[in-house]
Order: sequence, then structure tokens, then C-alpha cells
Amino acid sequence: MVASTLTVDPMEEVAAALGDTPGFFQLYTPNDRELAASLVQRAEAAGFKGIVVTLDTWVTGWRPRDLGTSNFPQLRGHCLANYTSDPVFRAGLQRPPEEDRQGATLRWVQVFGNPLSWDDLPWLRSLTDLPLLVKGICHPDDARRAIDGGVDGIYCSNHGGRQANGGLPAIDCLPGVVEAAGGLPVLFDSGIRSGADVIKALALGATAVGIGRPYAYGLALGGIDGIVHVLRAILAEADLIMAVDGYPTRKDLTPETLRRVT
Repeated sequence: MVASTLTVDPMEEVAAALGDTPGFFQLYTPNDRELAASLVQRAEAAGFKGIVVTLDTWVTGWRPRDLGTSNFPQLRGHCLANYTSDPVFRAGLQRPPEEDRQGATLRWVQVFGNPLSWDDLPWLRSLTDLPLLVKGICHPDDARRAIDGGVDGIYCSNHGGRQANGGLPAIDCLPGVVEAAGGLPVLFDSGIRSGADVIKALALGATAVGIGRPYAYGLALGGIDGIVHVLRAILAEADLIMAVDGYPTRKDLTPETLRRVT
């Protein structure tokens, strides 16, 4: 499971609830390096197994539907638990967030956006001995450059198509990224809605496949039980597709098992 920096509960509570499930911490790197280091150190101490650095969402893309409904919960002080619980963040506030939520929100606005460059990669690598992955890679050249910079894995993603309207589907970028990774783990998400989608991504070389919207839909409709149902349905469909189509193991899922329909 990948836990975001933007959550309603502090990362320590999220990590404690994971049990035996491996967890990665997804870092939205703030422009305050001391705060970034604090977040990473907390993730290590909480027991997360890796750090996933988000590259494509230092600023949100053009989202008319969100704008039309004023859907940006952070500006109302929501999803900021990892900030308001952080000692470095709190030290930069005039008053505790419990007394002045608006002040904490304004401080978050000031520190959130950080347009990372390749020059930042050595610093990010120096923050932790945990496996370091970079998320938002859709071009082979970027994958190669990230690997040269010392990352331990690539996360091929276009943030669910929510960041750059008109961009390529991430699934079309996956084969080139996998080839450029040269055997390094490649995680994938964006557009996964079914077990069939999972199978296609695995066949194209993904090491693991993530989902975003489906679990949120399940949560909205059925709470925790809704999330469980969505996950079980996706896994069951993937398992049955492999059985029906005659692929007994994941190793049998290769690009040759797919046919492009134009």
C-alpha cells in the first residue's frame, strides 16, 4: 500500500494499521527541505518500507470539475494531518493548528509546491536508506536518468490522467519505461478499473499495479466494506482471467500474450 502525504490521519497511525501489509510513503516534497527531511524520517520510524517521491503534482493540473464544485479540501484544512503533526511544520506556525486552522492552512500553501529538478535527486537520495522510487515517470529517458541518479524503482503513472489533459495514456508509456528500467522494479497505476486492466499491465512488464479511483468509489458507496469489495472483485477477476486464458503464473504473462486492437 502507498500512503500519501495528504491524509486525514498521521502517517504513524496509518503505518500501525497496515499490520503485515508492506507500506510505502508517498512524499509530496515541500519546498522546505527541513520539513521534507522530517517527513521522511517519520516515515522510516513508523515502519514504511520505501519512499515514493511524487514528481508530477507539485501543482495541480487544470481540473474544471473540481473548480466547479470548489473541491479542494486542503484549503479547508482537511488532509493535512501529516503536516499539522510534524514538529518542523508546527515550529513555523505562530499558533498551534488546533487553535488556528486557517493559519496552518496558509502555511501549508506556502510550503507545498516544489518544482523538483534532477539536481534535487542526490539530496532526496541522501535523506533515506530505504528504497527510493520516483512516481510520474512516463518517458524512457526520464527512467534512465532517474536510475543513473540512484533510485531503486520507477513508478510509471500519469496521476490518473488528472494532471495533463490530452496526454498519453500511461499504459501506452509502460512498455518503454519497463525496457528502460532494465530489470529494476516498475510500479504502475492510472486507468486501472478491473482485473483485466491489472493483467494487461502485468503482461506489459509492471512489477506491481496500483489503483486509485476504484477504492474511493467503494469507500463512498459502502465505507470500509465497500473498499474490501472493490479489492476482492479486482483480484478475483484477475485470478479468473489467468485461469480461463491458461496462464498459471505471473511469469506466463508477457507482452506476447496481448494483441493490440486498432
